[in-house]
Amino acid sequence: MEKNRKLVVEPIYLGFSTVIATLLIYEPALHSFVNFGYFETFIMPFSLTAFASCAIYAIVCITLAQKAPRNVTGKQAIEKVLRFGSTALGAGGFLLLVAFEGTLPLQIASGFFAGISAASVLLAWGETYAGCSMQKSLLHIALSCVIAVLLMNTMGTLPFPITAVLFCLLTAASAILPTFWNERHVTDRPSRETEPSVKASLRPVRRMLGNLAEPLIGIFLFSLVFATLGDHRVYLFYLSFLMGTLLSGLCIIPLLYINSTRPILSLIYQVILPVLGLVLIVVTMIAPDSPQGIVARNGSMLFYAFASMLFIASIIGFTTADEFEPELILGSAVATFAIGGFLGTALVAIVGRNDYVTGVFLALTCIYVIFLAIRPSVLAWMGKEASPFGAPPHDDAGDREATCFALAETYGLTDRETEILGYVVADHTSSYIARTLFISESTVRGHIHHIYQKLGISSREEMIALFKQSAAIR
Repeated sequence: MEKNRKLVVEPIYLGFSTVIATLLIYEPALHSFVNFGYFETFIMPFSLTAFASCAIYAIVCITLAQKAPRNVTGKQAIEKVLRFGSTALGAGGFLLLVAFEGTLPLQIASGFFAGISAASVLLAWGETYAGCSMQKSLLHIALSCVIAVLLMNTMGTLPFPITAVLFCLLTAASAILPTFWNERHVTDRPSRETEPSVKASLRPVRRMLGNLAEPLIGIFLFSLVFATLGDHRVYLFYLSFLMGTLLSGLCIIPLLYINSTRPILSLIYQVILPVLGLVLIVVTMIAPDSPQGIVARNGSMLFYAFASMLFIASIIGFTTADEFEPELILGSAVATFAIGGFLGTALVAIVGRNDYVTGVFLALTCIYVIFLAIRPSVLAWMGKEASPFGAPPHDDAGDREATCFALAETYGLTDRETEILGYVVADHTSSYIARTLFISESTVRGHIHHIYQKLGISSREEMIALFKQSAAIR
């Protein structure tokens, strides 16, 4: 159907599942190998080195992105060599450790290359997704997570020789697919050139981090908690997260296809998800060993999985704007995840896994989800947002979307501009649009400015009038 044009599944984006299933700084992916006797011996130095090198590489990319344009001669070639070389060395070294344990130098060297590979591959996939709308990226991330769960479970049940071959194939796919896709489709992406009025809003990394604070804090806590909660000796935690990820992905996908006069995902993200997560985490903290606590602990994995998908999609949403360079945004997200994982792993190495450490980080998560739950109401009370979910539009959501698509085809609007056009004609404020799409208000204003130029208008009133005229013709 035309009105769901943005939500057509594109196979290339599902290749992201190969990253999730094999990423060597992502603990659930490592659990595919927990049955091997040497695993506990080498995993701690390997993980610490991998997290450290991943964070350093991402920070270097952030620094270079501020000084050198993306198209600097030789930069992409160097990135490609690093990506392929580190992926081969990291994956090969990891398999050697699983099979033979290896000495400490091999553990550190394998972790070092695995971390560089993880950062490079994640940045490449972020570039592939750049330009996707929030809904389009979330759809493919949810589907990728569902596929990755099946792949991880498969690798965890097969004999090692078969698992090793499958792991190598998936790892190679995770590095090769985005590299060649980005090279072939770089000219197809929307131009990031902006008008002077929009360029004037550009700020350094500090301002970008302020706009990204909410999802980055979520990613940091996600990584930190998983590093301290995970137990490589048992499958309970691992299976709980896999089930939570599977259910979350299967819940998100149909929600994206529901036509509603108000954004359903906004309601889930701003109210339902934080409240549900808070209840589950509190029960887990109060009675961890009771039947209710065990159920809540397993249920909290559903919360973490659902929230992490939204956080990733929101980070990608920022890359569609002209406000900040994609490498800055993606590098910040990767570095945040790696730093959280490093701190959590280092803490476990020093004090071990215990209820006190778990309780502290669950308490931090509680504070965060409370913040997510009350922030919309606080903004409404301060007058910065009309209401937690905006003013209800007066037309049918399906007809409005179809009319917006018709205008987009006529005037050459991008996916994100079409998305924002739909919110503007539904009488939503820039503040509300920014909250719903997980971008800054200045980014929203920049997109509206571009829409004005393409439609040949100069105000919201003219935009709404043009929309009504187009709707009447249809």
